[in-house]
Amino acid sequence: MSRKQNGSKNRAKARLEVSKLHEKISNQRNDFQHKLSSKLIGENQALALETLNVSGMLKNHCLALHIADASWSSFVSKLEYKAEWFGKTILRIGQFEPSTKICNMCGYHNGKLTLANRKWQCPDCKTNHDRDINAAINIKKFALDKQNLIGI
Repeated sequence: MSRKQNGSKNRAKARLEVSKLHEKISNQRNDFQHKLSSKLIGENQALALETLNVSGMLKNHCLALHIADASWSSFVSKLEYKAEWFGKTILRIGQFEPSTKICNMCGYHNGKLTLANRKWQCPDCKTNHDRDINAAINIKKFALDKQNLIGI
């Protein structure tokens, strides 16, 4: 479209093609989110989610495109309304919980981790951790601890 002359019929056709492509991608993302949220809600009694500052994360120019493409906020809203609809529970933890930096075995806090470190070994218990799996286990622990404190 950028190669077409402003005001030309070919530019209008190209603009229409680009808008159809964007609509198709949007529909595919929306369909995937609906299917995945339905599957997650159907298979589980409760889901634990970490509260994320998505608008703040979008300011990181290295990750902004990927975060916007995933449309996390709309996925979480789909999860929430489907959980309410089916009578399931959504447990939330705060955005400042160090879910990725704490060893899920011994509780050691590894403050030296950066976003580039995908795997790490705990210096105390020598357990090898995948950052995402470790975070998922810690999010579950934090959510259940918070639930027990509230008495739900």
